[in-house]
Amino acid sequence: MPAVQILHDCCNSLSVVTMLTVPQAIQARGLYDFNGDLDNGELTFSTGETLTIVTQDIGEGWWEARNEAGQQGLIPESYVQLLEPPEPSFPPPPPPSAPVSDWNTPQTEGGDWNNDAWNSHGSESWDQEPPHAPDYTNHNNAGGVNNQGFRGGGMQQQASEEGWDDDWDDENEDNSSNSTTNTSQPNEIKPDAPETTATDKDQLPGSGNFGLSAPKREKKQMTQNSDFSKYGTVKKSFNRFSTFAKTGGDAFLMGTVSANVSESDLIKIIDTQDGPAWNYPSQPYTCAIKSPKKESKLKGLKSYIAYQLTPSFSNIQVSRRYKHFDWLHERLEAKFTCIPIPPLPDKALSGRYEDDFVSERMRQLQLWVDRMVRHPVISQSEVFNHFLTCTDEKKWKAGKRKAEKDEYQGGKFFLTLQTPPTSLDMRDVEKRMEIFCRFVKGMDDNMRNMLQIGHDSRKKHTGPYKREFQKIGGSFKQLAETFNLDSAAHSQNLTAAIDYTGDTYNEIGDMYEKQPREDLDYMLEVLFEYKGMLSTYPDVLKLHEGAIGKAKECERLKDEGRMPESDVAAVIQRADVISFGTLAEMNHFQRERVADYKEMMQKFLHGQIKFYRDITQKLESALHKYENA
Repeated sequence: MPAVQILHDCCNSLSVVTMLTVPQAIQARGLYDFNGDLDNGELTFSTGETLTIVTQDIGEGWWEARNEAGQQGLIPESYVQLLEPPEPSFPPPPPPSAPVSDWNTPQTEGGDWNNDAWNSHGSESWDQEPPHAPDYTNHNNAGGVNNQGFRGGGMQQQASEEGWDDDWDDENEDNSSNSTTNTSQPNEIKPDAPETTATDKDQLPGSGNFGLSAPKREKKQMTQNSDFSKYGTVKKSFNRFSTFAKTGGDAFLMGTVSANVSESDLIKIIDTQDGPAWNYPSQPYTCAIKSPKKESKLKGLKSYIAYQLTPSFSNIQVSRRYKHFDWLHERLEAKFTCIPIPPLPDKALSGRYEDDFVSERMRQLQLWVDRMVRHPVISQSEVFNHFLTCTDEKKWKAGKRKAEKDEYQGGKFFLTLQTPPTSLDMRDVEKRMEIFCRFVKGMDDNMRNMLQIGHDSRKKHTGPYKREFQKIGGSFKQLAETFNLDSAAHSQNLTAAIDYTGDTYNEIGDMYEKQPREDLDYMLEVLFEYKGMLSTYPDVLKLHEGAIGKAKECERLKDEGRMPESDVAAVIQRADVISFGTLAEMNHFQRERVADYKEMMQKFLHGQIKFYRDITQKLESALHKYENA
């Protein structure tokens, strides 16, 4: 048989095999209407609409899909139902091959099929082995997906399997990405565009982006970079499903997750005259951080600062590094969905072994730990207890892995809440949330304004105020020098009194320079701490907003006859659980605020009173010098 005829038959056979092996597209039908946010790369669809699922490994309850119009974007998994794939259909047989004589006919326009150029091309294309397809499971690659569903390759898979234990880079612990202070911007990626290679920094544990695909990293970064926006009071711009769905709240609300929670894992919420509140422990405790010291490993190649923590309930000292605090912060954020976790002190780019920096960081870590041990939920949690008590290295790593695989993280955290038997009035809850949103926004503005004024006042104390009093003191001293030229006995007492007044004003100038350390600095520290706490509230408020919005949407579907009343009642009941948790946390925040601001104002005013009393005493002492002048 001629070679050209064989080639033709091979091509026909190959086309048949290709058509038979093309996988059927996964299709899904919309269960509810979904108004997607185009800015977040979400796809809008309606009930009953058929969608083609493009990717199911986005994670956190999101898929990527395409509608019949060819538009592509992210959709919530719980809003659609997969359709059964159709029976495979076989293509019709290929047409009969052309007669051999046709192939041998000289080509007047296209050239001779048997010429050297064709034979050369054929030998290159068919006599050599085809190139191997890239192996996306074992290498870092652009947009590749490994068998764990993580983008970026084998390094992340290994990190996930090993729980990313204590052996990550020590020298860069203060330079690596931090979930609480990260300001890096991921590459902009849209669902309908080719993905950009994830940087190592985007994918390292501690960046907050570990294991997320590019669209999800973009969605998360958009949420992190926004600030406070509801009712015109919260400046945070995002689709109401973004925070809610990515944390698993959507799955919890729709009843797609469940678990048999043990009694020890239950977190009780009680009714009080101020509304729902956490059940505070009967035996609160404290934890002291002391004795920071520089330690090293790998024969001195890597060094770090270790802090010694001693909880009052055990009095057993444990050694922790900043990266351990960073890990704990990440775990608390992942687990306690409706509890805003205050940020840690910033990481250092240089000077992290200097005594002043170490002392200041230890003081700031102490403030953060004090805040955590006062929280009735966090202080009793297993992961926090592991952080405060574990002294064995092997048990420490095992406890870390257990915490990272905690069953009740994100939306599943609400499964652990034991709420009062009474139901909540949704309109009353919305009113309270609206008031609290305005409160948070107003307080955030107040913090910024007071911090600015406080910093300006501090500069004036150490600069202009000190200089002005010393100018007055200097002028009195010069006057005394001039009067001292008169050696008469009757003028010496006056000269001495004026010279003493000059010294008094110089001392008052020094007092102004030192005074901020006695009162203003403590006030600024509290204001700064609350500014950081308020920055974490938008996610909590938006998560609750998403729950209320979903409950309302389900009620609308019930009124339209598109959702059973029993299902809607279950959704509203679960929305109540989210509301109970959010209201309890709001109650705790207000209790802490009242106690903290009372102490702050008392210390500030006591310091001010003592300051001006000391000034008055100095001026009175100077005045007495003139009685015998």
